[in-house]
Amino acid sequence: MKITNQSWLAMKLTAILLTAALIQLHATSFSQQVSFTGKEVSLEKIFAAFKKQTGYSFLYVDQELAKAKPVTITLKNVQLTEALKLVLQGQPLQFQIEQNAVFIKERSLPQEVIIPVEETVTGKIVDEKGEALAGINITIKGGKVMAISNDAGEFSFQLIPSNQILVFSGVNVDDTEISIAGRKLSGLTIRMRNKVSSLEEITVSVNTGYQMLSKERSTGSFAKPDMQVVRDRSGTMNILQRLDGMIPGLTINNSPSAAQNPLLIRGLSTIGISDPLANYSGTNRNPLYVVDGIPLDDLSSINPQDVADVTVLKDATAASIWGARASNGVIVVTTKKGTVGEKIKVQYDGFVNFQGRPDIGYIPAMNSSQFIQSAQEIFNPVLFPWVTTSAYTNIGSSGIAPHEMILYNRSRGIISAAQASKSLDSLSGINNIDQIRDIWYRNALLTNHTVSMSGGTKAYSFYGSLAYTGNQSNRPGETNNIYKLNLRQDVQVNSAVHLYMISDLTNAVTSAQRTINIDNRFLPYQLFKDGAGNHLSMPYVGYLSDSTRLAYQNRSRINLDYNPLDEFNNGYTKSNAITARITTGITLKLLKGLRFEGVYGYLKGANRTTSLDYANSYPVRVEAVQFTVAATPAATPVYALPVNGGKYTVTNTNQQNWTVRNQLIYDQTWKDRQHQLILLAGQEAQNQFSLSNRSIVRGYNELLQTYSPLDYVTLGSAGVATPVMANNIGRSILSFDFFNQNELETRFTSYYGNAAYTFKRKYSFNGSIRIDQSNLFGIDKSAQNKPVWSIGTKWVMSDEDFMRDINWLNKLAVRATYGITGNSPSPGTGSSFDILSSQNSAFLPGGVGLRLLTPGNRNLTWEMTKTINIGFDFSVLKNRISGAIDLYSKKTSDLIGDQAVNNFTGFTTIIGNFGNMQNKGIELSIQSVNINNKNFGWNSFLTLGFNKNKVTQINTVAPIVTGLQKLNQRFFTGHPAFVVFAYQFAGLDTLGDPMIYINDKQATKQRNISLPSDIAFKGTYQPIWSGGLSNSFRYKQFGLSINAIYNLGHVMRKDVATFYSDNFTFAGRLSRGPLNFMQGNMHPDFLNRWMSKGDEQNTNIPSYVGNQTVSVTRRDIDYYRRADINVLNASFIKIRDITLSYNLAQKIARKAGMESVTFRIQLSNFMLWKANKEGIDPEFHDAITATRTTPLNQKTMTVGMHINF
Repeated sequence: MKITNQSWLAMKLTAILLTAALIQLHATSFSQQVSFTGKEVSLEKIFAAFKKQTGYSFLYVDQELAKAKPVTITLKNVQLTEALKLVLQGQPLQFQIEQNAVFIKERSLPQEVIIPVEETVTGKIVDEKGEALAGINITIKGGKVMAISNDAGEFSFQLIPSNQILVFSGVNVDDTEISIAGRKLSGLTIRMRNKVSSLEEITVSVNTGYQMLSKERSTGSFAKPDMQVVRDRSGTMNILQRLDGMIPGLTINNSPSAAQNPLLIRGLSTIGISDPLANYSGTNRNPLYVVDGIPLDDLSSINPQDVADVTVLKDATAASIWGARASNGVIVVTTKKGTVGEKIKVQYDGFVNFQGRPDIGYIPAMNSSQFIQSAQEIFNPVLFPWVTTSAYTNIGSSGIAPHEMILYNRSRGIISAAQASKSLDSLSGINNIDQIRDIWYRNALLTNHTVSMSGGTKAYSFYGSLAYTGNQSNRPGETNNIYKLNLRQDVQVNSAVHLYMISDLTNAVTSAQRTINIDNRFLPYQLFKDGAGNHLSMPYVGYLSDSTRLAYQNRSRINLDYNPLDEFNNGYTKSNAITARITTGITLKLLKGLRFEGVYGYLKGANRTTSLDYANSYPVRVEAVQFTVAATPAATPVYALPVNGGKYTVTNTNQQNWTVRNQLIYDQTWKDRQHQLILLAGQEAQNQFSLSNRSIVRGYNELLQTYSPLDYVTLGSAGVATPVMANNIGRSILSFDFFNQNELETRFTSYYGNAAYTFKRKYSFNGSIRIDQSNLFGIDKSAQNKPVWSIGTKWVMSDEDFMRDINWLNKLAVRATYGITGNSPSPGTGSSFDILSSQNSAFLPGGVGLRLLTPGNRNLTWEMTKTINIGFDFSVLKNRISGAIDLYSKKTSDLIGDQAVNNFTGFTTIIGNFGNMQNKGIELSIQSVNINNKNFGWNSFLTLGFNKNKVTQINTVAPIVTGLQKLNQRFFTGHPAFVVFAYQFAGLDTLGDPMIYINDKQATKQRNISLPSDIAFKGTYQPIWSGGLSNSFRYKQFGLSINAIYNLGHVMRKDVATFYSDNFTFAGRLSRGPLNFMQGNMHPDFLNRWMSKGDEQNTNIPSYVGNQTVSVTRRDIDYYRRADINVLNASFIKIRDITLSYNLAQKIARKAGMESVTFRIQLSNFMLWKANKEGIDPEFHDAITATRTTPLNQKTMTVGMHINF
């Protein structure tokens, strides 16, 4: 019996749901029981006994507990909840149980006040110190606001109905209720408690991924975003992108030049190994991502609606517990869970984000008239004769575009000058922008629908969600759908054992047809449909001129025409990925204050991608002709590749990760919490394994699932001699692409410890240590056993007696930390032994061999970062303004990269530790309550991060001795990372050739003459300043939030015309490479180039010289392209999102069977200001290659809804 994928998926989902149901039924039989006997015993002593028996933590405010009376009571095997009710009976206290904690706070029952009968209610509202409170709302419970206290704290309003309760509420104070019981009120004094001294402040915590810490007792630098803003942001489903502008020190750079490091925490701390294209690998530049305590490489599968909390760990004390992977910072994501004793709640959240079509006209390009005029001006049939241009040389050749064919036909006498002029004028009047936009693009759409359910009994709680995400890209024929199931279950087996399990299943299904990548840089006159809607052929877009194409067609008897719209349906690519993430944990209470915690994670992923190009697709037809032998059209073609059937590619990727963590935690307090101590010690083992393989067959029949066998040894070595269309110097050779396989494995074994001690609740001390052993390091003991450690201290100055009289200061704490973190090399980067790789080549015996990929280095170790952090936490003006300031210094040593070695070793370089880097900066976050009254509220939140990076040492493989060498560097000693150097432009000479300044303002155009000292430093393309400003407004049932982000202080190279001589494959002809629809047109700057003597006074754009030999002998065009005048300020400020929300009246919602309903509409990604005057959006510009990309997802609109049932 064959089980389909759908049936198998259904069986697995059913098993998960049945397991959850069984666990829930089983869990309801467990409960916490306590026993106690005592006479005139304090509540503190009773709670300590309960904690010992149940393992639950009891949290309370001492001043509140002091109001309670001693208790005489006898309990025997009584459930904890019933015991607490008996103990607190008649006391001014109440309790609430959440997970493993019992919260004790003042009972918020209405206080009876005897009120004389009068027509007016008057009074004054004060805080605990007797100071007047302004802006306090006085409301009839369940009704409307009656009054707001003035600056003196006074209020007055007319008589209200009897038997009502007055509610007093405001910012940073606890709500207070009084009953009027039909009596008249006057001269009341209402005393309200500040929230800073209440239970809510005590329970603020941060998650390191290993443990939860009270923020008040932690010395590290942590940051948290506003989770409501994170959940409402709808332009992306990536939880990391939603953090933009909300975390000081976290820079999100969306520029293409930052593709390898889109997220940086406190600057760059690693470089890596450069390839010939200046792409860097070998180390990870991004933060470590942790979800529910388990490291993950990719967070794209995490549904933002399932996220309860995000904590960013920035300094060594916060992050060092993650050891040799923490130098780049750590982002800890905690998903939602249910609450014990909570009634079942159902929620729905959904949105549709309308993203529109991309701005095709954003990239500067000539119109058809300008293009044809320029083509005629530079056309030179002598320099580029027809015989050479029309000939096929290799698969890098290209056909001849219509405008060129007209010009060549004129020069060859096939048509007259008048006919040529008429034809060219016809092309000049055509504009294909509308067809490009309408045919090859569509309105993009992102939608998400999440239904969640949570609840719990006395010993069991759960949270589950089902979600669908549909991502309709702007390209027709593409689909992208994601289906998610998430379930967390918590079981309190007994007073000593707590279990939980998280099951997360993601299924991503995508497909795409054979669309083309195209923008306005393609030939501006070329249409894709005629007036009747017929698809237009354009064979010149392929490899051959018309005459050559027809000759090859006749010999091979295979059609070589190319029609983009017909090709659209001539193939497909489909993928189906399933990822299962399972995290389980156990907590065992062993002794008083001592517990064992185990966390066990397993991730299994499988992705199958299939790609089929049908037999009639252009790539399959061209490949067949390349392996066809036919000397003349009359000869019978001999096909070495099948001409029936398509080319079928299957790629399978499997991932399997596991984590085992066991740790002991000792958590104890003494003497009324004058001493608080937490000790943690643990061991962890991790393994990450991925396997990918790819197979390609030809002659594939999709219906029969058959394919043709081939002699790959012969075709890949000797190949086919004298084919119709050779791909390798007179013959055709087939690449060894029929099978490929790669494996990557990372192993870690770690031991760690952490200690936190607080004295008198004012003085805190933290320390941690960790040792990592991994297959990523060298085998030498010095590389494997380097400890990572940190120390930190915190002083709450505002609690000192000498500061208690400063009334405007509510809180002031000083933090200081120092520690070491690390960054490991990537798998396959380095090893104690030589790393070999397979090699296929026709020159090797049997066509197969091995090559040395990386020489071994026993001493290779992880990069080490030493961080000093000094921080200040504050709140002032009755907590209306609060925030934090951090100053830091990070020094990274042992940077991993190419290290020069003695040539007698047989190598010029090995992967080693070759440099140092430092980052210094300041971070600021301020939140303020600006206005809060009856109908209107306004809050603000500002984040700011400044980072100054400097490469302090790099041992380059070769010395930098020329200006060009320095210009090409992105990392240079004494300068910031991502450095931008430029020539000092000196204008054009009388031939229109660019000149530069050397030797202290001496102008020259001589090539290769500049020295490193002649090159100007222009800045860095990584933002120096970054952050955001959020403002949220409330008016009755409406809400408005405005979130702006900014990146400042960086630079970028301007995109300029690059076509000035025969310096490209098709230079001298305004044409493009084969099958490339993003070339052919030109930057309009070319129109303003130097054309005659004297123009150098009016333009900086060089002259055009068609003859490459002449051009490269007398000048260097890069003197202009990479000059200082073409380096721009890349600073910008954007409105990331504006959200307007409306809360439906509760009465209406309840009539519809809902508890609450919120509607929202959001506008996203509006440029507010940019420093450059060239119209460049720095988020869509490669700062190094000076290339614009088409802006996507800008000025979008979202409509959404959130419902609580």
